[in-house]
Amino acid sequence: MKSTRTVSLLVGVALLLVAVMAVTAGASPSPDPLFTSVPKAQTRSDGYAPASKLSPELHQVAVAQGATRLENGSPLTSYYGYDNDVLNSAGEPQMLPTPANPATEAHKTEPDKNTYLVFKNGLTGADPGYDYGTDFLFQGHEAGPEGHGYLTRINLDADAEHRVTLLATADAGGTPLATIDGSTWDPWAQRLLLTTENSSAPTYAATPDYPSQVTDVSGALGRGGYEGIQDDSDGNLWIAEDIGGSSKPGTKAKKPNSYIYRYVPRTPGDLADGKLQALQVLNENGDPITSESQEALNSPDQLALHTYGKSFKTRWVTIHDTAADGDAPFAALPLARTAKATPFKRPENGVFQPGSNFQRF
Repeated sequence: MKSTRTVSLLVGVALLLVAVMAVTAGASPSPDPLFTSVPKAQTRSDGYAPASKLSPELHQVAVAQGATRLENGSPLTSYYGYDNDVLNSAGEPQMLPTPANPATEAHKTEPDKNTYLVFKNGLTGADPGYDYGTDFLFQGHEAGPEGHGYLTRINLDADAEHRVTLLATADAGGTPLATIDGSTWDPWAQRLLLTTENSSAPTYAATPDYPSQVTDVSGALGRGGYEGIQDDSDGNLWIAEDIGGSSKPGTKAKKPNSYIYRYVPRTPGDLADGKLQALQVLNENGDPITSESQEALNSPDQLALHTYGKSFKTRWVTIHDTAADGDAPFAALPLARTAKATPFKRPENGVFQPGSNFQRF
């Protein structure tokens, strides 16, 4: 089944640093920020790490770092950016090489994508008698040992003892969380949405309070190399996949193997009942650009997709509908390929262009 709505696909991706305020229950939106341009950005140079250049309206402040102790540690982790897999004689994670143990350090996690939310009435934490304020920064942790991830919340208004709360290391059924990559807030569902960039691991929904109730929603949203995830103004969820393909014969060039998906809930906020669709791009002849049409090295379709400024017609192709296909977890990528959706080369994250009224992604 194909949807009739089309959108413009902008080819040639610009990296943006965007300040985002997510509107939650009881919260009010802030006005659009105004920033002064930086006259000359820092240039990239191997092995060179210059200081950041910021607009005068922006300031960098460290609110948490790897060695920030969690207010409620667990056997898996007791510090914001370290696992407890290698401990020193005092029972603390070994954060640096030592003369006694020069080659071994505790595993460092990667709090990948951060989601900033304001809750006017606050949120609960591990200390029931403490006021955690209203401003919070959520992150799932990627690259944990043995595939284990966890969910943390930085309490931006809190003191040092309450600065970082460990929200969850397992889902509501007690299964350890997979390592987490992308995150966003669904204001209709009132849930954080967490992706795992793993075709065999769940896609999660989580409550923002403590302890967070984390559930597997991949019976409707599917599983894949999902990374970026964003809501649009209609309550749909756009998901960007970041998964590498195999090499083209005789070369090191990779085959495009990542799809752009859209989850259309039966009603906004419904994470159990809806349709998962994949983006299909049409070439200048009106034919779908598919995995097969990009198989050859420097194929016309692939070159066209990677030419800056070109424009294409697009459409959404439904690859799973809970009403017809049930609600068991499923792998999205093979369904997208069979439906002749268009694969890309690891788009990783995606956001709607500010000021475009959700018309440009």
